[in-house]
Amino acid sequence: MFYIEEAETHSSNNGHRVYKIKKGDTLESVARELNIDARELRRYHNIYCDIPDLIEADFKSHLKVVILAPEKSISSKEEVIEKKPKKVSLGENYRLPFLPGGTKKKYKVQYTTEVGEEVDVIEMEVKVKWLASDNNNFHLFKIDRKSIHINNKIPDTVMDELAAKTAEVLYPLKIVVDESGKWIDIYNYNDIENRWRNKKKEILDYYEGEVAEKYIDHADIALQSTATLFTYLASDYFLRAFFNGIHVGYTADYSFNNQVSFPLEKGEESTFNVEQKIDSFLDESYLIKVEQKGEYVDSGAESNFGFDPWKGNYNATYFLDSDSYCIEKINMQCSVDYDDPVRVGITIETLKKEEV
Repeated sequence: MFYIEEAETHSSNNGHRVYKIKKGDTLESVARELNIDARELRRYHNIYCDIPDLIEADFKSHLKVVILAPEKSISSKEEVIEKKPKKVSLGENYRLPFLPGGTKKKYKVQYTTEVGEEVDVIEMEVKVKWLASDNNNFHLFKIDRKSIHINNKIPDTVMDELAAKTAEVLYPLKIVVDESGKWIDIYNYNDIENRWRNKKKEILDYYEGEVAEKYIDHADIALQSTATLFTYLASDYFLRAFFNGIHVGYTADYSFNNQVSFPLEKGEESTFNVEQKIDSFLDESYLIKVEQKGEYVDSGAESNFGFDPWKGNYNATYFLDSDSYCIEKINMQCSVDYDDPVRVGITIETLKKEEV
């Protein structure tokens, strides 16, 4: 927090009213003083300020003024925003900013997997909380999840119950995310390993038979080290879809061609050539829309044996808050037409605001 000794003044700056930050001011205290919702105060400032002056969880240390909406338009969001479409603001080198500071969100998550004619639907709630950032723009997040249902039922088979027990060990999960929003490391491996020791004893005391023993062996292998756990979790649909690294540099026309990999099947990556683009204007809900669309890249192994190359598609749409650039919603569908076609549909949507 940056404090200045100047008296509070309200004046004009390039056509905008401004509030000069004084000693002791915070985003919340200024919002209360001006009788403006803090989120709205931050949102309007972030539309018109330079990228380095964006407000995240609170005022940045160098920030001297907050840009205010015109007097008439403070009362409501509809009045603040001009009726004409609002252009998406990118950073230097057309970079989509990543400003996770203060993020506390709960999401409803659904996976629909189709392998041949077999269809499974998994639903859960996932909480995402930003914890800290370092000087190199790496961010620490805590991920938690609960209320898992498989095909509209609480897990009731031995395998499903064992999977749920393992989930209790993995979460809360703390991960490291880079400046593009991509998940790159696990932070709390030692905590998870300690939880597994206790849970393993509980499982062995309660479950008997070959299924439980194989599951224990599988979990032991996955939890051997940070590297093996990272490899195991690399097939987690939420982690891969949510922390996908979309906050990168684009081009002047808000698009570029990219290659994306995704684990349609556990432990196996499928690669797609995609066009990645940002709609240059906010949508009707004042969200930023980012799309990835493309086709499967066949390895060529099938054609070596005289078979036609496999085909597939990848379509992902991200909706971001225009204030914080954080994810509000994701719709993703990807597929590969193997002999038994594999299709995955993922939806992630913000639930009501909650402390997480």
